[in-house]
Amino acid sequence: MAEEVITEVLPKAGETVWDSFQRITHASICMDDNHSRFETKMKTLCAVRDDLKDRTLKYKSTKNRTMEDWFHRVMAVEKVVEGLESRFTEKQETSTWIHVLPRSKLSKQMASMCLEIDELVMEGNQLGDTLVHKVADHVVKVTAPDISYLPTLQRVLDSILQDLSNDDLKAVRVIGMLGAGKTTILQNLNNHEKVASMYERVIWLTVSGEENNKENLSIEMLQHVIVERLIVDTEGATDVYNVARRINKELAGVKYLLLLDDVKAELDLEAIGVPEGAKGSKIVMTTKYRHVRLPSCSSIEVKKLSQSESWNMFHRLLFLPNDVKNKPQLERMAHKAVSLCGGHPLMIKMAARIFKSIEKHDLSEISWSDALQTLRRWPEKGNNEPMKDLLKFCCDHLDHEHKPCFLYSALYPEDTEISTDGLLECWEAENFLKSNDDAKIGGRNILRHLKNLILVEEGATARHVRMHKLIRAAALNLLYEDRKDRCLVKTSESPQKLNGAIPKRQCVDLWTDKEWISLANNSLDKLPDAPRSDQLSTLFVQKYTKNKKIPDSFFQHMPRLLVLDLYMTEIMTLPPSIYRLANLKVLYLNGCNVLKELPVYIGQLKSLEVLDIRGSGVGKLPHQVIGLTRMRRLLVSFTMSTQDNYDVIFKLSGLEELIIDVDSEMEDWCNTLLEDVIEKVSSLQKLNSFQFRFNNMVIDVIQVVDDTLKIYLPKERHLRSFLEKRKDLETNSFQVYVGCYMSCGPEIPEFYRYDRYLKYYNGMVKNEVINSVLSKVHAFELINHNDIEYLSSNVIESMDYVQGCLIQSCNNMTTIVGGCDLKNKSLFPNLERLDANNMLKLERIWEGHVQVGSLSKLKTLVICKCPMMTMILCDAIVEQLQVLECLEVQDCCRVEEIVVCSQNVSPYVMPKLRTLILCNMPSLRKISTRLDWTSLESLKIEDCPTLKELPFDRNSAMGIQSIEVNVDWWEALQWSDSNVKNRLVSCCVFRGGTTRGSRGSTDPPGGETMYYSASQSARWKKLSCVLTPLDWIKQLFCAEHTEGDHCFYPGLCNPAPKFIK
Repeated sequence: MAEEVITEVLPKAGETVWDSFQRITHASICMDDNHSRFETKMKTLCAVRDDLKDRTLKYKSTKNRTMEDWFHRVMAVEKVVEGLESRFTEKQETSTWIHVLPRSKLSKQMASMCLEIDELVMEGNQLGDTLVHKVADHVVKVTAPDISYLPTLQRVLDSILQDLSNDDLKAVRVIGMLGAGKTTILQNLNNHEKVASMYERVIWLTVSGEENNKENLSIEMLQHVIVERLIVDTEGATDVYNVARRINKELAGVKYLLLLDDVKAELDLEAIGVPEGAKGSKIVMTTKYRHVRLPSCSSIEVKKLSQSESWNMFHRLLFLPNDVKNKPQLERMAHKAVSLCGGHPLMIKMAARIFKSIEKHDLSEISWSDALQTLRRWPEKGNNEPMKDLLKFCCDHLDHEHKPCFLYSALYPEDTEISTDGLLECWEAENFLKSNDDAKIGGRNILRHLKNLILVEEGATARHVRMHKLIRAAALNLLYEDRKDRCLVKTSESPQKLNGAIPKRQCVDLWTDKEWISLANNSLDKLPDAPRSDQLSTLFVQKYTKNKKIPDSFFQHMPRLLVLDLYMTEIMTLPPSIYRLANLKVLYLNGCNVLKELPVYIGQLKSLEVLDIRGSGVGKLPHQVIGLTRMRRLLVSFTMSTQDNYDVIFKLSGLEELIIDVDSEMEDWCNTLLEDVIEKVSSLQKLNSFQFRFNNMVIDVIQVVDDTLKIYLPKERHLRSFLEKRKDLETNSFQVYVGCYMSCGPEIPEFYRYDRYLKYYNGMVKNEVINSVLSKVHAFELINHNDIEYLSSNVIESMDYVQGCLIQSCNNMTTIVGGCDLKNKSLFPNLERLDANNMLKLERIWEGHVQVGSLSKLKTLVICKCPMMTMILCDAIVEQLQVLECLEVQDCCRVEEIVVCSQNVSPYVMPKLRTLILCNMPSLRKISTRLDWTSLESLKIEDCPTLKELPFDRNSAMGIQSIEVNVDWWEALQWSDSNVKNRLVSCCVFRGGTTRGSRGSTDPPGGETMYYSASQSARWKKLSCVLTPLDWIKQLFCAEHTEGDHCFYPGLCNPAPKFIK
């Protein structure tokens, strides 16, 4: 400090003492002015940063890494600014003269920072010029059910493809009744390879909203979908006409295919901005109304499925068990059920689900008869709207536990991909699930039941579900009947706005006494000021672009609100009245990219359990979030400019689930961030799920599955942190992955047998932390460690409880055990299985003295791809392998002998060896000359050309049951006693010879490798070589057999002979 003061006071070169004093005092006097300048410039920098972040949603930079680096430097400046602001607050009231030096120093630092900020602003503006328009995807694939087995639907698809090649046609109309499969056909068309090759852009547009609404969506909404799909720049386009011009310009020079699903009224494509027939572009639309058509349009009708198609669809959906085929009455009832569906695909799906909901093992006639009677009670199909009546019937038959969950799912807008986790959270918040530790399990069971009844369907990913629009329409009708006037659902815009001409007071009254409200897609012009919604428990306000501000008193009278979903609204702030939501449990702000901060009064939401701010503009979590002690699930986004603002996350002691989305393409930075976050989350004792997502990757860091804790840790130091801060590894079943993702999965065979598992990929094996975990595990995988020549004494000593061990790709390891100083200790006393795979320098398993009792429980030994080994077992090891049951050696090119024993070793070692497998060893000359093979039952030898004899005599291998070998190799073996060969040949299962399809060959024509018994071999040689392959197979395999044997050619005979294919 003294040196700094002296340096500051001393005159600069060519400067007098008085000049120096004046300079210092002037800086002290100007401190406030410098701060004002500095503050203004910082606001400009933040504005440039936010502008760039917003613009990168539609644009990409030609200097992407430079932009990432710029964001990183802005983040660093923000840190410095925070410190300077803190010091300014301290010095602001001090004396200009008495505290001249510290004030002068701070003033100069702020002035210097102004220059740095100016440079960043200028550089940011220049980077803005590097932004180029993102190119829209050629085709966006959608989930499409298979229709190849349904000729009625497939023919429609083929006809559409044919019409698309007709230059005289500009459009194709697909017409059919509700649920006939029109959308499914269009989905298959969207994904078709021929379409992808014919058109530069394939654009999917769902034209109508609610099924109960007879109108198309508004022009604005349809334009919005096209703009999003084509990434059209609409900046400055303030009305539909200007947006239409932008769309027209984007499509004018492009050969496109426009897929219009569910058109309900005449559509003015010109008003939307779609150019007519540009460059051979075409339009395909689906509709159920015959009056809806387009110019120069062909028409294809989707007819009902035939009886056989209906049965195939029913059979495929039901996965009809084989037991049914043996019970004619059950199969008869199934056929009757299909007949009742009248060839309607959606009805067939629901019928299949009704039968599928019967207990899997309850295949009695009574239970199936009950299901058939359920179908017979379906409404008559002769009325005008059979599907709606049918769906209502099915919904009415849901039990009290499933019904509210199903109805709640209808609150989401039509065709929405509904997050499974989000749906379960809402169900739990509404108390539909049992309030215990198994609530989510119960929720998943209910969701599974709704899927079985086809009331909800699988979404685009495993983490999403969706609801068919017809089912949703029926659900909404039932919802209004069930809850009378207690629900308001308005999830699409229509020409007549809900409150377009309604007086303000009456509009507010619409919210009165409502329990569930779902609004989306600008379906209301504005939100009321202070609606009296004392009973409201769920409020969805999604995808609102017109309301930039929620009225300040909006939440004033919503004391019972449990779920608030503001997904993708363009609100800039949360209103002060949000603090009144004392019972709020779930808050979704994901996609609110204009929302820049959370208010400090969010800390008053003491009941909040779930908060999702992914994709929002929130750059910092307020400190008050720490007071949310019930918070158990948090979903956030990190960017280079926000990552250090989230330290409060790691103080949420009750957090159970954390999901972090990272918006960056800089992989090194993302990996560094991941390591830093993992270090911090180890302090969260209750965290049982942590996902890190970046660059389309999902990395599971912490996961609990079936009471097993799974952890991914990039480095050994992270493991140390977990061991110090969490106690899970002391008592629980666990899987620890160090240096590799969980998605790699265990590679050790029969993994299910082990409760505690460690996979160690790369790193330093001589590590105390690894040894401490190793002492607790039952299975251990050591992979890709190139820094070791053998397992150290410390590692081996820690492996006392290891039962299964896989060592793989450790390319400098010459021996597994070597240089061990544990002379009086049995090593690997509990090891039951040892696999050594792809070890390029491994020469032996054990070097030196083998302690008595070592490997005493080893049952399986597998050596694979170890090119430096010349033998597998020596007498010192063999004497310890008293319980070895299986020995497998493959792809070891230098191995000459499997077991090398001295004369001092008893021939009765390895007394329990039952299986011996030897494959692809070109240098193998001997198996062993000393062993008696008393327990050997199975022998497999493949591609061992230099092995000329088997180690058996009249008195050995008496229990052998199977010998699998190549027939040519067997015939070339050398035998000292032909009686041994005659005894063993009956056990042989031969593979085909090397000659394919030639005269006198023992192989079938066509060259396939076949497996056959020795008795069949003799028969092969008697076959005429002029037979066709089919006749050849018939004569060989289908002429002599006993009933009950399995046949691999069931179309040729029944029953058939035993053989291996």
